[in-house]
Amino acid sequence: MFELWPDPVLLGVAAVGVLLTGVAKSGFAGGIGVVAVPMMAPFIGGDAAIGLLLPVLLLMDGQTVWAFRRQLRWSLIRPLVPGIVVGTACGTWLLGKTDEHSIQLLIGLMGFWVLLQRFAPTLQRTIAAMAGSLQAHVNGGLAGLGSTLAHAGAAPLQAHFLLQRLPNESFLAQVAATIGLMNVLKLLPYGALGLLNVSFTGLSLILIPVAWAGVLLGRWLSLRLAHAVFFRIMMVMLALNSTWLVWQGLSVS
Repeated sequence: MFELWPDPVLLGVAAVGVLLTGVAKSGFAGGIGVVAVPMMAPFIGGDAAIGLLLPVLLLMDGQTVWAFRRQLRWSLIRPLVPGIVVGTACGTWLLGKTDEHSIQLLIGLMGFWVLLQRFAPTLQRTIAAMAGSLQAHVNGGLAGLGSTLAHAGAAPLQAHFLLQRLPNESFLAQVAATIGLMNVLKLLPYGALGLLNVSFTGLSLILIPVAWAGVLLGRWLSLRLAHAVFFRIMMVMLALNSTWLVWQGLSVS
């Protein structure tokens, strides 16, 4: 049934989550956007939360990708695609068959592994030489899996692109476009699983201007930060993102 005006508490929680997600998408490469689903899940359930957020996320993706269109480089994104497709397929199969805790734990640990590499340059060079294209496939698979299960695929993408030491704008552009690609891929399985529930259409419509404001705010912040400051903030965001995921992964439902 179509719900015109949602519960005020749910509306407030969802608005905060979507605002943070918008800021994260355009300004911090998804580093804090992972909180939206956990914030909303206690009110409507995890499955309903990810289904409700997908249309809003797609609108934000379009806005963010358009803002960074001149920095997009398909050659940087392409190595991730096979892993993303496999991860999305696995996530679709797992959705509804198992809890999200073990997947979130794995993704969070991946983020800490990236932090270790960033602060140990010799280790980073050794891994890059050994892994080659396999590293992109693994990161893409984890991103697709986490994104499908809980819109929590940012950390592996941060892992992939941070290690390439891209300029700020290029880093944000590649992450934003890759997240948008994953969200488009999720439309078909989410629809088939019945997660795109029309009963939350009213709430989704209300959240659209909030999402728009979050993207603009994130873009404004990203343009006013120096390169060194930006990457220090990114490392903090990656640590916070990964800590949240590990905590969620170890929590008992």
